[in-house]
Amino acid sequence: MTLYHPDLKLKNFVKVYDNVLDLDVCKNIIEKVNYSEFERAEVVSSERNGERIKSENRNCYNKALDREFEKVMFDAIGKTLSLYEKDFPAFAMGAQAMDTGYVHLLYKGSEGGTYKTHIDSFEQEPRLVSLSILLNDNFDGGNFCFFDEYVIEKKVGSALVFPSCFMFPHGVQPVSNGDRHSIVTWLR
Repeated sequence: MTLYHPDLKLKNFVKVYDNVLDLDVCKNIIEKVNYSEFERAEVVSSERNGERIKSENRNCYNKALDREFEKVMFDAIGKTLSLYEKDFPAFAMGAQAMDTGYVHLLYKGSEGGTYKTHIDSFEQEPRLVSLSILLNDNFDGGNFCFFDEYVIEKKVGSALVFPSCFMFPHGVQPVSNGDRHSIVTWLR
């Protein structure tokens, strides 16, 4: 038995599942959000003499998902993971899987919101699976991209799932007009 298969490519492990979150729910999350609760998202790249050195790789805002939407998000994440596990039984998370909570990300077009190519799992935050749900598509730019070339089509209510490891570098290209909203979580 060979482990190599000529048709097996890394992008085969990147899956998009449509309609995991109802369009009205997506709209309500955005309409009901309190924008004053967003904080600039930071990436700490290192520490020097006890001082945190911040990276310039990220230009967006984040906040915890509003509590009223936690149950519907939990159900959508469960539905998505069931689909992913059917596609990749080796990734079956089972009852031991825990998500890291739900983060609402905001990429402002007026600021060229972006997140340069990065990976999601590292020593301080070991993660197995990354999951992102797009809440809107009425913005320009802001495409989710893997390997600096594999662009994911924007579709409201869709969930993007992929392994969090070093083999899946990804980012969000600059938003040039409008605001990009998404919900992200990671499985451990």
